[in-house]
Amino acid sequence: MQNTFFQIIKLKSMKTFLFSLLICIFLISCSKSSSSGSGGGTTGYNNATGLFPLALNNQWNYKLKNYDSATGLAIDSTNFTLTVTGQTTANGIKYFSLQNSLTNNILWITNLSASTLGSIDSVSGITYFTLFASGSGDSLQSISSWPVNVTANGSSCIGSEKLYAYYADTTLENLDGTIYTNSIKNDAVIYNCSSQKSLAQVYFVKQGMGLVRYAQYVYNAAGNRYLQLAWVLESETLH
Repeated sequence: MQNTFFQIIKLKSMKTFLFSLLICIFLISCSKSSSSGSGGGTTGYNNATGLFPLALNNQWNYKLKNYDSATGLAIDSTNFTLTVTGQTTANGIKYFSLQNSLTNNILWITNLSASTLGSIDSVSGITYFTLFASGSGDSLQSISSWPVNVTANGSSCIGSEKLYAYYADTTLENLDGTIYTNSIKNDAVIYNCSSQKSLAQVYFVKQGMGLVRYAQYVYNAAGNRYLQLAWVLESETLH
């Protein structure tokens, strides 16, 4: 059961859920091909009080906003929810299924620690990876990477995706004006087969609230990135 997360996050074909729920709908599509990652052999962190509060029927309501990457103007918007719909145990760790109401894609996720999220590619725990983490604050140093299948213009090849983690002191002003302090920012950047940046997924997670913002960017030939879509958290129901 593969993901693209928060496309959160890592959907059924990479993860094309948090971390490419909509990647395949846009300019390129990608799928996670393999990784070793972390997560096996421990009991994990308290999911109910962790970085991403996980309990059955927890729900987050978002507004998905699509943008014209050339002008930066919003094109349209759609409301959807992320809901915790089930749970399973893999290698002694309890994982929860996070389902997107817009696509019905599912991401399996757990709190590995107070500041790290892990995921699996299948309920049997075949492939583990670090989905999100509080890092050293070095935006040039990735904390993990994995190969991905990148498809563009009708052809496919093996590219890579790298996870960059930052300090947990980010102040975020969301697109609706809500301000979140002490959130953690991560970038997951996809590199094409020429090792050029092609797409970035940016996550802001706040302790006890979960994902407070997700944004997806595309890169031009000069390496500049432009906003393609964003999720705006509007409300949450936590148990």
